[in-house]
Amino acid sequence: MTIRKRLFISFSLILLIVTFIIGVFFYTIYNLNSINSQQKHRYDQLIRVEKLKEFNNSYSWIVLDIITDFEKIEIVNKRIKKTDELFENLNTLKIKIINNSQSKEEKKNLVLIFTYFEIMQKLIKEDLHNLVLSKNSEFAIFDKEFEQININTQKLLELEIKYLQDKLNQTQNKRDAFLDTIKLELVILFIVLFLFSFVISSKIINEIKDKLYRLNQGVLQLFKNGEKTIKVDIGENNELSLITKNLNSYLQMQSDIIDSREELLRNISHELKTPITKGKFMLAKIENADDNKIYKDINTIFHDIEKLTSKLLQREKLNFAVLKTTNFKSSSLILESLSKLSIEDESQVIVNIKDDFNIEGDFYYLTMALKNLIDNAIKYAKEFPIVIESYDDAIYIKNIAKRLSNDLIYYIQPFTREPNQEQGHGLGLNIVNKILSLHGFNLKYKHKDFYNIFYILFKAKNNS
Repeated sequence: MTIRKRLFISFSLILLIVTFIIGVFFYTIYNLNSINSQQKHRYDQLIRVEKLKEFNNSYSWIVLDIITDFEKIEIVNKRIKKTDELFENLNTLKIKIINNSQSKEEKKNLVLIFTYFEIMQKLIKEDLHNLVLSKNSEFAIFDKEFEQININTQKLLELEIKYLQDKLNQTQNKRDAFLDTIKLELVILFIVLFLFSFVISSKIINEIKDKLYRLNQGVLQLFKNGEKTIKVDIGENNELSLITKNLNSYLQMQSDIIDSREELLRNISHELKTPITKGKFMLAKIENADDNKIYKDINTIFHDIEKLTSKLLQREKLNFAVLKTTNFKSSSLILESLSKLSIEDESQVIVNIKDDFNIEGDFYYLTMALKNLIDNAIKYAKEFPIVIESYDDAIYIKNIAKRLSNDLIYYIQPFTREPNQEQGHGLGLNIVNKILSLHGFNLKYKHKDFYNIFYILFKAKNNS
């Protein structure tokens, strides 16, 4: 099974668990809303029933006031009027309270409570009122009857309140139990999801790391043992095996191209050097002074061909160069580069070592690069001397010459040179740039105060 398929399956399973968790979350919200709605309903009903206790107490106080002040007809009438107001308010609450009952037993109790209130209303308005009007102060029988009704009402109200409070507590307990269960389930689900993700991810990551490690070891073999293909087993039917297969095909193709190119270069070198050597040998035999100009022209041609061949081989070798890094001073590099040049007049070159800094790189190849820059400076200078300076982690080669007509990037391409320029083959700066690129150094150019200035930056700089 490919890594992509495994990742897809793992992601699908994780997505399924996450979807389940989201479902549990919404289920929890739905149930909590339902429980909260029940709680609110019962709480509101409890408040309304508690209000009925106040009505019951109010009736008791009205009866007490009337019996106490039965001789004061104005006070009695006010209390009777108060009774009417209470009864009107009770009727307003009656429908709401009875309709919000949640069981037959509760509804039966509430109907009975309101029946008792009606009886109390009747007792006050008729029986008590008639006793007052008849000036009869014998309230004992009335008081006993009213008190019994009042007590019964009070008991029923307390039973109803207790019933509602119990239901409210049950709902709260149900809510707490539900939340505890959901919390436990969510914790378990998150742990399962984490463990599942960790196990699957670890397995896939370790497998990828193992395959990448083996692939990296195979790549290192290319450098260490000179292998032409990656020879590692990273299994079948996975993306890395396909990458390895394609990479091996590419490496094999490149190897064939390199072998063919090397063979071609060897043949070209051989085929060119042989006639060049023969031609130079024959030229040496020319003794006629009249042929001196022809001799020089032909010798120049042969020398030019030999130089071009040498630079082509030099440039091609850079494609497969393995750097031998050492530490040396900038002064050593400059002096070694100058020693490789045949400078007849040393006054043509001024060397100014302002800062003899350390350089880490391949001494041979960097000498070749600096030698080419110095050679170009001498070759294309309009006036002498040229100047070589070393400071601020850079080596500068300056000569008095016309500003380049194109940007430096144009001249580091192979076989490019200034218009109407007859000298050179346009390979020198290309070779210099290749060498510096291998080291991670930079070739820069500027024109200042009549000087063309080429310089090598051996460390990164903010300004150039």
